[in-house]
Amino acid sequence: MTQPSIISVNLVTVALESLLYGIFLTLTSTSFYILINRALSQQSSHGRSGCSSLFTPVMFGTIAITLTVSAHWVMTVVRLFDAFVNFEQGQAALLYYADLALTTEIIKTAFVVTTLIISDILLVYRLWTVWGYNYYVIIIPSLTVLGLSIAGPGVIYQLSQLNATSSVFVTEVNRWISADYACTFVTNVYSTFGIAWKVWHVRSPGGKSYGGGNLQRVLAMIVESAALYTSYAVFFFVAYQVNNNIQFTAIDTLCPIAGIAFTMINVRVGLGWGQRAHQSSQISSAGIASRRAAEQSFAMRPVAVDISQVVHKEDDMGQPVKIRTNDYSV
Repeated sequence: MTQPSIISVNLVTVALESLLYGIFLTLTSTSFYILINRALSQQSSHGRSGCSSLFTPVMFGTIAITLTVSAHWVMTVVRLFDAFVNFEQGQAALLYYADLALTTEIIKTAFVVTTLIISDILLVYRLWTVWGYNYYVIIIPSLTVLGLSIAGPGVIYQLSQLNATSSVFVTEVNRWISADYACTFVTNVYSTFGIAWKVWHVRSPGGKSYGGGNLQRVLAMIVESAALYTSYAVFFFVAYQVNNNIQFTAIDTLCPIAGIAFTMINVRVGLGWGQRAHQSSQISSAGIASRRAAEQSFAMRPVAVDISQVVHKEDDMGQPVKIRTNDYSV
């Protein structure tokens, strides 16, 4: 297989990331509108203060990811102009893109790492809320998030130590990138399966889920979001391990992919699923004991599902148990 040149993959990156960023920007604008509109609705219908309704984990996560994804795209464009206009009067683009220790490359990588850390933290938080705030369930993903928080800066530091002729595939960088991938992969797979299992388990003995089928919709969103992000992360890691330059495009477009996965379900829920889930939950006879108006969050690449209730059922021993299904995200 012919190895694409560094210039080629970076030009593809600019085009592809710009396209994905446009999609992300459309989704995140819609998501902001939905979140703000929902907060105002809660304020008027439930008498909650505007601040408490608006300042939720989902809102903070949306703001943070929007900032990091936007900043990463800006740095991609800045590096394009530096390579073909500013650096050596645009006559040495190959040398510019090959130097991974440049400040612009370090900053851009830092935004990738920050996006991954924020996404994984939100995912673990959502796992925690779905399992009724059970701290034991999040021990493993919390440790992997901690590992990512250590290995991520390790990648940034190792890149800053490379000289102009060094490759990103050198052993010193490889082990830190491999650690990053392992941590985020375990976090996402563990948390997604944990959330999916809990949602799937909340079913009546006759096989019908509480909420008139809305839990299956939530489960589908979890799987779709997990598949989008995880498959793209696997694509990057495979390209990196075989020393293919296409990994530059994969890692740079991972930011908008994460953002799209985050906001996509916010938008889908806001445009109808959340309302249908709420309506169907009101006619469920098996047991909605209380409603929670506050929106939280839950899932793989952060998204929110507005199923604002607590579902009750009995476990295999006949003891009452409950699962909080408000605010799922992926």
